[in-house]
Amino acid sequence: MKKYIFCLIAITLTVMASAQTKTNEYLKKIPAIPKDSCNVTKANADAFVLKVGALIDQLKADMDALTELQDNTMENNKETAEKTVMNQMSQQYGISQEDLEKLKNKKNMTDAEKKELANKMMQQQTNMSMDEVAKLSKMSESGKKAYAEAYATEAMATSQTDPNQKAKSDNAKNMYELAQAQQNINGKTSAITQKEADLYKPINTDPERQKMLDRIDKWNSEIMAMAGVDYGQGKQMDSLALLIKNEKIKYCNTYSPKWRAALRQHYKMLIASIPDFLEFGKANAEMTKAQTGIETPQECLEIGSLSTILQYLQALQGVYSCKLYYPEEEN
Repeated sequence: MKKYIFCLIAITLTVMASAQTKTNEYLKKIPAIPKDSCNVTKANADAFVLKVGALIDQLKADMDALTELQDNTMENNKETAEKTVMNQMSQQYGISQEDLEKLKNKKNMTDAEKKELANKMMQQQTNMSMDEVAKLSKMSESGKKAYAEAYATEAMATSQTDPNQKAKSDNAKNMYELAQAQQNINGKTSAITQKEADLYKPINTDPERQKMLDRIDKWNSEIMAMAGVDYGQGKQMDSLALLIKNEKIKYCNTYSPKWRAALRQHYKMLIASIPDFLEFGKANAEMTKAQTGIETPQECLEIGSLSTILQYLQALQGVYSCKLYYPEEEN
């Protein structure tokens, strides 16, 4: 199993090395999971948490920079996006550039011009005028059925002979395929993210875990209530302190191994999912280009893969969260 995991990691890193530089860079920086998170000094535990925290801060800063680059790219290419959308409308509805300009300033259009343009768009899209649509709505069900059959036959014949109609159909098909691919990979990556988060749910929702913490809080409150003037309650306070110590040790021995086990499983899922998150970035970029004509910067395609690395690092930072007792703090 270890050899398999090692090979999987090696293959993933090799494939990503040339293009996905940030993703590869952060995968290499991830600290190993501590082998024992209970028998550790507070200094070492704090140093590990700080190290992971610094990596998280660095990763967040890089993600923010990539998001800003992506936003700026869209902002700086508004004209390209507008031109692409207008060209798509022109192709889809057969509208001239002159009519497109009117659409951009539709507040200045008269009612007659709006009606004429709407009629033109309807005619281009359905081969029916607005008057025909109105008449259709008043037909009987049998009349509507007959009209629909005739229309379908005519539309099929037109699509086979009209090159413009074929181009529109091909473009619509391409957009549909891109949207479908985007939806599929989005669903897949969302499911992965949820599965990774669910690894820690059995620990966080364990009712016995909360009972242990409640007992520790209760005993601490009792000690605090006895502090102050000595009325001979010293032995009772020592007994409570011992109960707290033993409960904290038991808490760590019970839940730290479970947290590390969840982290090991999370890491395997992280490595295996990197190609999916990179594919997610690629699908979004392709859809953006198809809709706006704007090329997404290559490095911005890694935002998704960096996000899933961030989720793992945040879980790794909590590896010592179950370590509540440090002997050196008693001195």
